[in-house]
Amino acid sequence: MIKTNPFKQIFSRKLSLKQKEAMYGRLFVLPWVIGLIVFFIIPFVNSVYYTFQKLSLGDQGLEFSFIGWENYIYAFTKDPNYVKNLTSSITSMLYEVPIVIVFSIFVAYLLKDEFKGRTFARTIFFFPVIIASGVVITVLKENVLGGSTSNMVASSTTIFKAENLRAVLINAGIPRWFSMYVVDIVNKIFDLTWRSGVQILLILAALHNIPKSFYEVAVIEGATEWEKFWKITFPMISPTVYVAIIYSIIDYFTDYGNQVMRMVVDEANKGRFEYSTTIAIIYFLVVMVIILIVNRVIGKRVVYLT
Repeated sequence: MIKTNPFKQIFSRKLSLKQKEAMYGRLFVLPWVIGLIVFFIIPFVNSVYYTFQKLSLGDQGLEFSFIGWENYIYAFTKDPNYVKNLTSSITSMLYEVPIVIVFSIFVAYLLKDEFKGRTFARTIFFFPVIIASGVVITVLKENVLGGSTSNMVASSTTIFKAENLRAVLINAGIPRWFSMYVVDIVNKIFDLTWRSGVQILLILAALHNIPKSFYEVAVIEGATEWEKFWKITFPMISPTVYVAIIYSIIDYFTDYGNQVMRMVVDEANKGRFEYSTTIAIIYFLVVMVIILIVNRVIGKRVVYLT
């Protein structure tokens, strides 16, 4: 009796086009799946395990003792800084992300058309993305900018003073809370524009994908530029704007200068690895809830062409 190799039969048989495409697709995502399991899922499970432990250095290395929910209780009831920093981060995100998105749409709209120096202008706006990667931004923020990109503005000019602008707004009859809001935005304008490079690039690509025939029809119908923007441009780029919003939220919460991120690093540097992991897990869950809310509120309003 002749024995046949079942694996040889599987690989020798002819696959249909659909089966080949499915196989190539699985092979394409296989490295990503392996990376997801090895570099995210396994470390995440270990991190959750650490949050229920008390770590101490013993003769055999790190020793674990189960303490239940004590780390979580400490973060919300006894730590004087965590809840305050977490609330401050969420509040700042609520107005900084819309400013970044509006600024990105505005700049992308300006860079869309042909003009002399357009390539140079695009490079200038995308340049912070290159600088703000890896160890470069760490060196800049700690040694040059003093912990925040917005400090560059404060240290490089003596003409503008935040107190002067606040006084002008209050004397003009503008409510104090709104004056503080405007001054805070002005103080962070450099930092906000610094974060807009990727969003500008995404929205710029979306603008170039809008068929010119749409605008030609609008011109024939007598539409104004304002009407063309809200009836054609914005609906067509809304999927990309939605991606840019999600990216901006995650980028803000993982920014080097974020107070909660600094707390995570500081606690780890103190050797309190279990507590550092705890506040990081809480932070992760809070960010995920915010993204789910944004998806629920904004996702249904995105216009997709079918």
